[in-house]
Amino acid sequence: MLFATYNIHYGVGADGRYDVARVADVLGEADIACLQEAVRGWPQNGYADQTAEIGRTLNRYYRFHGPMEADASTVDGEGRITSRRRSFGNAIVSRWPIAWSRGVMLPKTRLAEGFDLQRGYIEAVVTAPSGPIRIYCTHFSHVGPAQRLPQVEALLTAVRDAAARGATWDGGGPAEFVFQETAPAMPEPAIVAGDFNFTPDHVEYPKIVAAGLVDACGRMGGETFPGEGRIDHVFVTPDLAPKVMRAWSDTGVPASDHWPVFVELAL
Repeated sequence: MLFATYNIHYGVGADGRYDVARVADVLGEADIACLQEAVRGWPQNGYADQTAEIGRTLNRYYRFHGPMEADASTVDGEGRITSRRRSFGNAIVSRWPIAWSRGVMLPKTRLAEGFDLQRGYIEAVVTAPSGPIRIYCTHFSHVGPAQRLPQVEALLTAVRDAAARGATWDGGGPAEFVFQETAPAMPEPAIVAGDFNFTPDHVEYPKIVAAGLVDACGRMGGETFPGEGRIDHVFVTPDLAPKVMRAWSDTGVPASDHWPVFVELAL
């Protein structure tokens, strides 16, 4: 299985050119990809749904969650309202079905000065041929440890307590209820990936490792965001760690201001 994580910088490349098709090209071989800084409904790019564009181009299943969202409605000259929402967030694009998912808000503290926005993560289960696997796609605050540490704790709690919390439904509905499916099992194997906005030298990193997650890119080295270091990570649960074959970052790709990270697993 080829896994990827990629901050797509809302479709704008290192050359300043907007081109979502280039992003799809980068991910063409990936079986599962986690995306960050995907947007939907912004007037600057014609209200595009970037995740849907990538999913359709690659013929993949997809799920988008925009924790930062706001109004993007318009009113024409005759007063007719076109109701739209604009959002910024994360996405999962998968060769195999996404059995269920949930978009979750991460903790956020208001800043007296400076810029930040609401962050979140997607928790999902993908029905891969080797068996179901949990995927967590996230993007932490760029501001600093004070904003990120509560986000780290919230995500780690979700990963740790997944079995106790369960999927997005439990049991089967009563005969008269429209929903009859029985609850899916919560698989043990998990991949936790995204733009964490910290390097292995920052205080947040050892907290991830201490929680039992293994850095699948630990021997990769190099940068994933030019000038900032390796801030895009792929962590796996211990059962998946022996299956990591190799990891690399494609530093020759101009489709974003970040470089995509790939991990090959023997699954």
